[in-house]
Amino acid sequence: MKQAKASNSINAQYGKYGIITEADIYTREQEFHTWLIEERQQNPETLAKPALKKLFLTYMEDYNTATLPHEKYYALEAYEKRMQALRGGEFVPQGDETYDISRDLAAHKAGTTRKVDKEGESFLSRDQLLELQQVQRERIHVGKLKALGLEVKSNLGVRMDGNQFD
Repeated sequence: MKQAKASNSINAQYGKYGIITEADIYTREQEFHTWLIEERQQNPETLAKPALKKLFLTYMEDYNTATLPHEKYYALEAYEKRMQALRGGEFVPQGDETYDISRDLAAHKAGTTRKVDKEGESFLSRDQLLELQQVQRERIHVGKLKALGLEVKSNLGVRMDGNQFD
C-alpha cells in the first residue's frame, strides 16, 4: 500500500519539467554543467567523454523524475532572469510550472484568429474602394497596351502618371 502511494507521487512528478533524452546533452549543457560543478564538484572540462555521458545519464534521470535539488538545474536562463528581477526590486511571483493545456489552446486560438475588418472601420466607403479597384485595373490594362507598343487614346479616362509607362 505504501509502495503504491510512493509510486503515484513519483508518477505525478515524472516529466514535470519536461522529458530529456541522451540527445539533449548539448541543448541542456548549461544546466548540466552547473549541476556538475555545484552538486558533483566536478569540472566538466577535465572529464573524459564516456564519464561525461555517464554523469549526464544520472542528470537525465533526476531531471525526468523532477528530483534535482534546485530549480535552476531545470531552466538556468529563466532562473537567472527571475533572480535578476528580484535583485532589481521587482516582485516576481513563483510561477506554477505545470503544463495547462487550456491556457496553451487559448493562447494558440488568440494568435490564429483573424480579425475581420468591419465596414465602419475603413476610411473609404465600399463604393470608393470598388472605384479604386476599377481604376487600378484600367491602369494595368493601359500599361500592358503601352508595353506592347500600341497607341493609347489620351481620352481613355484613366488618369496616369505621365512617365510611369513611357
